[in-house]
Amino acid sequence: GITMPKTALVPIANGSEEIEFTCIIDTLRRANVDVTVVSVHDTPMITASRGLKVTADEVISNLPACDWDLIALPGGMPGATNLSESQALSALLKAQAAS
Repeated sequence: GITMPKTALVPIANGSEEIEFTCIIDTLRRANVDVTVVSVHDTPMITASRGLKVTADEVISNLPACDWDLIALPGGMPGATNLSESQALSALLKAQAAS
C-alpha cells in the first residue's frame, strides 16, 4: 500500500542556533520526512544567533491545522526563550502532547 510521508514541524525564532535547526531540518529531510519550518514571529525571516538571516516556510499564525508526527524545537539563546514565549507554539505543543 501507499504510505503517507511522515511530517515534522521545526519552529524557529530570532536567536535560534543555526547549527541546531539546520541539523534537525537536514537530517529529517534526508529521512524523507516532510519538514515545515515555521517562524514564531510575524515575519518568516528570522535572525539566528550568529546573525544569519533565515526565511521560514511559513509564519506560525498562518499555519494550517495539521497533525504533525513530530515537532522538533531547536535550542540556542535567546531563541529558546523566544520559542517559549510564543502562545501559538505553546498551543501546538499542548495539542501534540494530548494526541
